[in-house]
Amino acid sequence: MNPNDPRYADYPAETGVSQLRWMIERVADGRLPIEELIAHFRKIHEGIENTGRPQYKSKEEARLIWDVLWALEFYSADRLKENHPFEWNDAADVLAVVQRVAADLKEN
Repeated sequence: MNPNDPRYADYPAETGVSQLRWMIERVADGRLPIEELIAHFRKIHEGIENTGRPQYKSKEEARLIWDVLWALEFYSADRLKENHPFEWNDAADVLAVVQRVAADLKEN
């Protein structure tokens, strides 16, 4: 993530869950590629945790954010090299989760 990148012009400055939601929304609607989320989402979440307990708006929001984290936990750039390849997510699988989560977050 480059702060001079115009795609990040409205990225929330304050460390918090709003940064995760921002990234989910941008990837789901195609303004950022899934590779950006794969590269940065867990690091952003860890940064939020380092400042204290994440302040989710609801249990549902927390569960949805964790759905993305869980998809990333089992992400492999080349799942065919894994022992059990079909237990791993590729970028398309992660994107599908992100799009579902984005739709569900809009309802919350």
